[in-house]
Amino acid sequence: MRRIISVLLENEPGALSRVVGLFSQRNYNIETLTVAPTEDETLSRLTVTTTGSDKVIEQITKQLNK
Repeated sequence: MRRIISVLLENEPGALSRVVGLFSQRNYNIETLTVAPTEDETLSRLTVTTTGSDKVIEQITKQLNK
């Protein structure tokens, strides 16, 4: 099932790399990835589209929220 996951990241060098690494290390596929600024200059919004079972999506979400 296709899911869209959106999280706020600290706007700092390496933040995007950590998220992509999380997907890569666990062999999860990223179908689309968008990063956009927020009103708070210290944060960026990351939106990822991925496919997986409910269990996989739950695992991804838990890892992203750490």
